[in-house]
Amino acid sequence: MSVELKIKSKHLALEPAIIRREERKLLKQLAWLRSYGMEAVLNDPAFQNMNSKYESLHNHRKWNVRNEARATELARAYIAGKPYASVEKKRKLANECKFVRYIIPRIAAMVQKYGDGKTVTNSTILDWCELDRELT
Repeated sequence: MSVELKIKSKHLALEPAIIRREERKLLKQLAWLRSYGMEAVLNDPAFQNMNSKYESLHNHRKWNVRNEARATELARAYIAGKPYASVEKKRKLANECKFVRYIIPRIAAMVQKYGDGKTVTNSTILDWCELDRELT
């Protein structure tokens, strides 16, 4: 098992809490700016900049960190030789496109980088994920 992936997994587990704390700070600052009246605030570049930072952090936490953490855990399981079903009991059919387009390539890239010389392709990882899989 790769120590680097284990460390990455632990960092990804801590990252959402840090981002949420920064989001709360930005929300407080936005609320303070709003207290001066909506008309003046909406056109204020400081407000727009702060709102943009908040949206960026929020989207990073909800999309990038979440998917990277999921891919990291699946890569660790693949390298350790665990069955897919031991990591994820089932996945939703509605999220299948995201899984195939984003998660599978990230798993393959991590396995190739940290997998002690294992050569895998996206289809190899997809075949591993299809075994004992249940869609809801």
